[in-house]
Amino acid sequence: MRRYWRHLRANLYYLRKPFLEFLPVLLGMLLIVFVGGLLFHEYYDHPRIGRLSLPRALFVTYCLLFSEQVVEFPDHWVLEALCVLLPIVGLVVVLDAFVRFGGYVLRRNDLDKDWVSAMAMTLSNHVILCGLGKLGLRVLQELIRLGEHVVVVERDPLCPNIAFARIHDVPVRIGTHRTENLLTECNIADAKSIIAATDDDLANLEYALDARKAKPGIQVVLRMFDQDLASKVREGFDFNLAFSTSALAAPLFAVSSSDRSIINSFYVGDMLLVVAKIIVQAGSKLDGQDIVAHGLKYDVFFLSHRRGSTTTFYPGGDIKLNAGDELILQTEPKTLRLVHQWNTRPH
Repeated sequence: MRRYWRHLRANLYYLRKPFLEFLPVLLGMLLIVFVGGLLFHEYYDHPRIGRLSLPRALFVTYCLLFSEQVVEFPDHWVLEALCVLLPIVGLVVVLDAFVRFGGYVLRRNDLDKDWVSAMAMTLSNHVILCGLGKLGLRVLQELIRLGEHVVVVERDPLCPNIAFARIHDVPVRIGTHRTENLLTECNIADAKSIIAATDDDLANLEYALDARKAKPGIQVVLRMFDQDLASKVREGFDFNLAFSTSALAAPLFAVSSSDRSIINSFYVGDMLLVVAKIIVQAGSKLDGQDIVAHGLKYDVFFLSHRRGSTTTFYPGGDIKLNAGDELILQTEPKTLRLVHQWNTRPH
């Protein structure tokens, strides 16, 4: 139901442009009705009907525009001319409205910039994602999983990942960082953040600068390949985040090469933290150990505990470890090495 109302609002925004273009014609038609009504009120005088009141004269003129004769043909030459010309004017106005609105609706598609702008206007507190390559697709998947509303900017109209966005009702604006009013059409005024995830550092930086110019203080996340440039951008432009792809991947590559249990890693300030998966070995120091007390003692944070088919996230202190239990934990690399020592079977 929410999706239905959102599309209804988007259609109203979308039809606003042709309506504004048609508005002068509509006002001209109303003027014709008013002037024609005054003329019929002034000059129409039939022996049987008599003179027409102003409301009835306006109604007669309105009916003539749609080729409907509701009174007998007049004798005055001005009114005779109106009876001939008004149906032609009405036909022209109807055809113009049909062509204007019909053509606008029939040529609409999901990548039409006016439709994308209309969809974006129905959103607030949304995320603008620039780039729908491999990284952009993964980011979009995670944002959808988090329940965020997203507007995507992609330069390639033939990008295969656009199909995924369409399936999930995500508007995709085709354009580049040099496209005029691109972020405005993505409703950046109501957006909460922008993610520049293209494969061009300069384009990402320009997206970020344009976003800050349009909405100062907006959350900015940058993808940058040059690590030194990423650091300078973060410090010089005061962007919230400026990630170098290689800098993010390097710690995971390094620690994973030395420990196969590590499944993720990240920095908090200057501290490197790792996420690892451990299987409790029978007879080890972990076997029978109190899970939380052990973790607090050695600065180990347990993310999940799995025993058989039962998985407990953020396990409590009432769980004691048994052989075969699977643990997902977070700690420093040096502490992880101690955990491996505790999990070694005695010789």
